[in-house]
Amino acid sequence: MTSLEEETTTTAADGADGADGRCRTLTHRPRLPNVMPDVDGFLGRWNAPAAPRRAARLLRSADGNINTVGLPGIHEADDVDPAHPQWRAAIEDGVWPLVDALTTGDWRLVTYDSCQGHAYGSPSLAPGWRRVGVLPRTREEFRRTAAALCRCVHAAAPSVPAPVRITLSTCDLTCGRSGRTHPVLDLGLEPAPGAGGDAYFAAVDTATEALTAALLTQRPAADEPCGCAADARRR
Repeated sequence: MTSLEEETTTTAADGADGADGRCRTLTHRPRLPNVMPDVDGFLGRWNAPAAPRRAARLLRSADGNINTVGLPGIHEADDVDPAHPQWRAAIEDGVWPLVDALTTGDWRLVTYDSCQGHAYGSPSLAPGWRRVGVLPRTREEFRRTAAALCRCVHAAAPSVPAPVRITLSTCDLTCGRSGRTHPVLDLGLEPAPGAGGDAYFAAVDTATEALTAALLTQRPAADEPCGCAADARRR
């Protein structure tokens, strides 16, 4: 099996349930490094709105990155949650609609990472694409969320501009304190095959609107299969 095939093969036990027991949308795409200093502490604060919270270090780069050092590229960012007074200020504007939809309403998920995407003016930095990372609290929440996000991908796809494609993947998040790994889900907007960065960034906000609208029509439900199953039934 090639590495690409390995990345695009998952079983129903690992995520959403398709008509034949396999979701064709959810892929396995490791992110290295993918580490959070204290996953359990983060989850504890997320579920305890009244708990005290430290001030977050929020600096913005000239390219729009929000992190602790205010520099472009991948750098440390303080972990915040919806009860944190700096929650909105910590989320980059372009990805906010997706984060807000996933953390409110019928979803109320834990997001552990987000990025609005950055073109970067320096040739030494590869462009970054828009994404949101979801940290399921339980295996059952993982399964329901994966299936619901797959349905959103299928629902939004016809309205997404050609230069952009929606991606849904899973990988592990490592806790720096305990060394434990936690399965997470990453929802992304990336350039479609053959699309250049300029075309992608010109269309990504429209794609975000389409995906956000799809998120508002779905919810992680126990009895609903993934979007691949619905597509199979329509054939």
